[in-house]
Amino acid sequence: MPDKAPMKDMVVILPGILGSVLQKDGKDLWAVSGQAIWQVLTQSQKTIDKLKLIQDDPEAEDLGDGIRPTALIQDTHLIPGFWKIDGYTKTARLITDNFDVTPGDIYNDPADKAANFYQFPYDWRRDCRANARILKKLIDQRLKCWRQKSGAADAKVILMAHSMGGLVSRYYLEVLEGWRDSRALFTFGTPYRGSLKAANFMANGYKQLFLDLTEVMRSLTSIYQLLPIYKVVNINGEFHRIAETQGLPNFDLVKAKDALAFHREIEAAVERHRQDADYLRSFSVVPISGVQQPTLQSARFAQGQLTVSEDLPAALKDRPDLGDGDGTVPKISAIPIERSQELDNFFIAEQHGGLQNQAQVLDNLLNTLRFSQFNLSDVRAKTPQAAIGLRLEDLYLANEPVILRAQLTGISDLSGQLTAEIESVSHDRPTLSLDFVEQENDWMLAIEDLPAGLYRVRVQTDNSTGKNPTPVHDVFEVVRNA
Repeated sequence: MPDKAPMKDMVVILPGILGSVLQKDGKDLWAVSGQAIWQVLTQSQKTIDKLKLIQDDPEAEDLGDGIRPTALIQDTHLIPGFWKIDGYTKTARLITDNFDVTPGDIYNDPADKAANFYQFPYDWRRDCRANARILKKLIDQRLKCWRQKSGAADAKVILMAHSMGGLVSRYYLEVLEGWRDSRALFTFGTPYRGSLKAANFMANGYKQLFLDLTEVMRSLTSIYQLLPIYKVVNINGEFHRIAETQGLPNFDLVKAKDALAFHREIEAAVERHRQDADYLRSFSVVPISGVQQPTLQSARFAQGQLTVSEDLPAALKDRPDLGDGDGTVPKISAIPIERSQELDNFFIAEQHGGLQNQAQVLDNLLNTLRFSQFNLSDVRAKTPQAAIGLRLEDLYLANEPVILRAQLTGISDLSGQLTAEIESVSHDRPTLSLDFVEQENDWMLAIEDLPAGLYRVRVQTDNSTGKNPTPVHDVFEVVRNA
């Protein structure tokens, strides 16, 4: 391995929703990592229920309930039907393996310790405004110390944020003026305009087989801030914003309006800052977006029921080429509004939970960070021509086959094979390598008798023509029959 590159700036990694360990009185309330979710929830449902948010004040640093974020969940974690993330270990190692950095504990280090690599776990139940204010307080302290003790008086902050962590970062950077101390924000699948999955759980609850987290999910301020802010609800052929629609089932309209106001605060700050030459010259937002995966796009409200689907909203009626995403975040949501016409947005065929670990993404990010220590310049990349779109369920029963379906785009003739590597995350089992079978325009793989547990899947092609898309990754779980 070559010598590590110097890093004068401070790097901070932020996870997405559910991606931080939460503790109370020194005991884990939420620490799903590298194990099957049913093993956790069936043993500790009373513990999980304690996560319900009774009140939330965006101005308060502490809610007084004794719950504290303590660490990032490093390994694979899956909340079936809602969120699944393939960990943050590779993202962190990109920094520690390639740059000369001093790691620190952003909450607990002594005030005089000089460090420039931090992870920022946060209470993901809460208003993103509150977590942004906490982030600002900590960065102000840590960056001042780093500048003084390292001698890098011009050091700035580089934020690397997954999913909702990007919304926390944006509020810190734009509304709280953190951009003045920051060099760049890199986001992996951040829902800048929201996600239909959040709307589905708010309206229809969260129940997967024997798991029911409906009341917990509906209590979270953060879920409201993940709702789509554009017109996605079809009522009698006309599309509406969720925060402007009366009568949607199980929505608190006051909270929905406040969540929309949260996004509008950021938009207004960005518009103001883009008139500032220093802002345009010294700070960059770099969105990394997954595409070409089946993704919910809109909802229909009829007879008191909200039904989500992949049908395109009116804004995309004539642009079906923009109607995909990363499986969780629609393509049109993954790019900040002010960057809609930029030519250097980064798109790659990958699922939401694997973006931060994707090899091509990490290679591009590594090169960009190296250049940033001299003269920040975005590394532009063309959208890959060839891609794999993967569709699978989050949960399968042990007595039913695991069905994976895939579509290939940008490959007119696959001379090789489409394969899936199935790796057990929760148990020590051999990795399976299985071939898909082509069926008309799709590819299908049916796996029988897969033991209960949490699995990671990697789907890739072996094409002798050399035109291979990047592999696509996801996670799923096989559960015991209740």
